[in-house]
Formats: sequence, structure tokens, C-alpha cells
Amino acid sequence: MWTLNGIRIFVQEMPDATKQTIARLQPVNGGTVHQVFGYESRTFTLNAIAVGQTDADALRALAVSGSTYTLVTPWGSLTDLYVASVSLKPTMAISQTIRTDLDCDATVYNVEIQIYED
Repeated sequence: MWTLNGIRIFVQEMPDATKQTIARLQPVNGGTVHQVFGYESRTFTLNAIAVGQTDADALRALAVSGSTYTLVTPWGSLTDLYVASVSLKPTMAISQTIRTDLDCDATVYNVEIQIYED
């Protein structure tokens, strides 16, 4: 089960990226010189499903708080994560059966959450 700050989400994809900052200098008579300036913190985008207006509103609030959160995955927890952006798109579903604790007519959202690791 996946949760972000206790909000239940159903993750479909979690691609991540790690990047190092390297300057390449090309002297006139010599080989390429590389200068490493460090690296960027890990970033990733969760593509998920969220059910219900309450969870949708709670996810929106994470992107404007400036606080860090914990993402609980089936493989463990990731802590000190910033939620950079949340994009919610309601789907045209007649009835939802993902969250049996909610009404069958609760709105189902496709969610994209961009996360930065501290």
C-alpha cells in the first residue's frame, strides 16, 4: 500500500532521475577537461490514482505547505520529500471499486505528483 503523508494513493509509475553537474571545457590544444560541480538531489514523478474529494484536497495542500513528507511504499519509506507540484485530473468513471471504504460514486482522479528529495 502506498501513502503520501498518510493519504492513500495507487501508484501506476514512479520514474526517477539522478543528475550530476559537469562542465566540459575544450582547450584549443589538448583533450577535454571535465569539472564536476556536484549533483542534484533525486527527483521523481509519481503517476497515481486517488479516490475522493478529501484525498484530492489533501494532496493539493501538500504542494503549497513548504514542508517535507514521507512516502510509504511496499518496499519501505522515503522521508524528507518536498512535494513540488500536484496535478489532478478527474476521470469519467460511472462507479469506483478501488476504495471500498468510500461511496461508489466518489470521484476518481489521475494524479501526477512531482517530488524532490531533500
